[in-house]
Amino acid sequence: MGLMSLLFKIKASPYLQVFAVYLRYLIGGAFIISTFTLNKWGLNDYFFQSMEKQPIHELDPIAQFFRVMVGSGMYWHFIGVSQLMSGLLLMTQKFARLGALLFFIIMLNIFIITISFGFHGTPVVTGLMLLAGLFLIIWDLPAFIPLIADSFQYEKQVLQIADQQYWIKLGVVMIVTIVLLGLYYPHLYLMLGLPFLEGLIAFLLFLFLKKWPNQSTD
Repeated sequence: MGLMSLLFKIKASPYLQVFAVYLRYLIGGAFIISTFTLNKWGLNDYFFQSMEKQPIHELDPIAQFFRVMVGSGMYWHFIGVSQLMSGLLLMTQKFARLGALLFFIIMLNIFIITISFGFHGTPVVTGLMLLAGLFLIIWDLPAFIPLIADSFQYEKQVLQIADQQYWIKLGVVMIVTIVLLGLYYPHLYLMLGLPFLEGLIAFLLFLFLKKWPNQSTD
């Protein structure tokens, strides 16, 4: 069995399709939320002002690094806009491939930073997020191969669950929820909890209202 045939068979699993869909929601939402809660969007300066209270030479290397990044202004906001775009693309489901590629590039950079500056425990989190991005790239690998191999014939696999418009609509609802909270009431736990509740309710409705296909054993 060839690599593509094996991948197609794996992607036929309804459980893995749901996993891929909700993984996009999870890491995409995390990027959007971090954009607002860490002031990467540039709507206010509370994060930078709190770091200015202490002289930079008295800070540890990690704090100095963030002090310089936040103080750069444009670069800090560029990071935020990049993460926001990646998160939005992922959560739309329709443009998730592009979002996954952008997410992996950004996450690789963040992972290297956490290792270089000796963040305690953080490399575990960033490493898992990097693996999540890699999983999504492998999930859509047939669509990426033509970028480097012109002779590869891309064959789109129609997925019974993951390709349903239902998930696109849910993604829009969750995006609107996170963005509105980020703009008007950027409370971390609420921004995490409310979309999670929406996703859970939507999944339960999907189970009750949609026909769950049998997993192919061919």
